[in-house]
Amino acid sequence: MAQIRVSGLAILAMVVLSNCAADAQLLLCAQVNVLLLPCRASILDSTILPTSTCCSSLQALAILSVGPPDQRKGCCQCCKNYLLSLNILIALNLFNQCNCNPGFPLDPNFDCNSL
Repeated sequence: MAQIRVSGLAILAMVVLSNCAADAQLLLCAQVNVLLLPCRASILDSTILPTSTCCSSLQALAILSVGPPDQRKGCCQCCKNYLLSLNILIALNLFNQCNCNPGFPLDPNFDCNSL
């Protein structure tokens, strides 16, 4: 039984190590989702003004989006995926209300690989 556990852990370790790039992207998307979470109510309903927590989160997201090229591209793609599932026009307005620039166009047709 212990041998099966060890084998299972070894296989799990190999899978994790072989997917480092994918894991980094998943981690980045999780970080983007957490940063956008305080803004969800304002994104879903344009009559709800962004809170200071939301604006602080958007500013942190803007800082994240000016990192190394892979981080910028990943942040862009994660934001697009998240915001396209909601309302991108409201999200654009939200960044404006918080006096914040996301670091890339919030446009469903924008190619994040061009960053």
